[in-house]
Amino acid sequence: MKRALLCLIVAACDDALDQRLAIIDEPRVLAVIAEPAEAKPKATVTYTIVTASPDGPLATLPAWAYCTSPKPPTEDNAVPVPCVAGEALIDLGTGAQATGELPADGCLNYGPDTPPGGFRPRDADSTGGYYQPVRAEVEGLLAFGLSRITCKLPTAPAEASREYDLSYVANHNPTLDPIELGAIPADTDVTLTATWPAEAAETYLFFDTFAQVLVDRRESLRASWFATGGSLAVDATLIDEDDLATTASTTWHTPPAGPAFLWVVLRDSRGGIAARELAITVE
Repeated sequence: MKRALLCLIVAACDDALDQRLAIIDEPRVLAVIAEPAEAKPKATVTYTIVTASPDGPLATLPAWAYCTSPKPPTEDNAVPVPCVAGEALIDLGTGAQATGELPADGCLNYGPDTPPGGFRPRDADSTGGYYQPVRAEVEGLLAFGLSRITCKLPTAPAEASREYDLSYVANHNPTLDPIELGAIPADTDVTLTATWPAEAAETYLFFDTFAQVLVDRRESLRASWFATGGSLAVDATLIDEDDLATTASTTWHTPPAGPAFLWVVLRDSRGGIAARELAITVE
C-alpha cells in the first residue's frame, strides 16, 4: 500500500514534530529539495530527495513528476487529489535527481492568478508564497515537494505591485555547516549541534494585506533531527523571525553498539531546505 507523506515536505506543517517520527524505524522521505528554492514559471529547477530507513538512505531511485491539476481555492490540501491519485502529471523521469521546467501555468493552477469568471485568488502561505507540487514515488512511498514559484501580488495597490516586481528577491536554500562528531559511545547522552551561517535566514519583501504596504521580514528557520536508534531529547527547534541564533542542539541518547545514521534537516519559512546525513559507528 502506498503511503502519502505530505506533512514532512509542506512548508505550512506544524513546527512541533511528533517525537515518534524522529526515530527512523521504517522507510521514510524526509525532504524534497528544490534548486533553486524559488523560481518563476518556465524556469529550470533540479530536485533532490532525502530518504531514510533503519539501514540508512534508500538505494531505490524515485520516479518524479510535476502535478498539473489545478488546486481549487477552497481546498486546504497543498496537493490536489488527482495528483495524489497519479493523474494529471508531467513525467520527470527516474533518478537520484530530477530536472524540469516549471509549468508555465503554475501561478494559475497553484498561485493567485484567476481564470475569467469572478474567481477569488488563492490564499498565499504565511510568507506570501505559492508552490508548485512535485511528486516523488520510491519503494511504495509517495511524497510531495513544494517548489516555490514567484507570482505577482493579486490584490495590492498598483504602486506596491510595481515595487514588489522590481525589488522582490527569490528565496535561496539555506546551508548547513558540516557536523563533526568524535567517538560515539553506546547507551549514553551525546550533544548534537547543527550550525548555519547568519545569511541562511534571509530578509524578504512581504505585502502586509491589512496595512496594504510592503514591509521587510526575516525568515524563520526550523531544524529537525532524525536517528535510526536511541532517542532524541528535542527533535525540532524553531528559530523565530526575530531570533538571530545560528545553532540548534539536541541530546541523543545513543543506541547499542553498531552502525547508526543521523539526519538534520534545516527549513526556512519560504520553503528552502538544507540537509546533512551522518553515518556513525556507535562503540
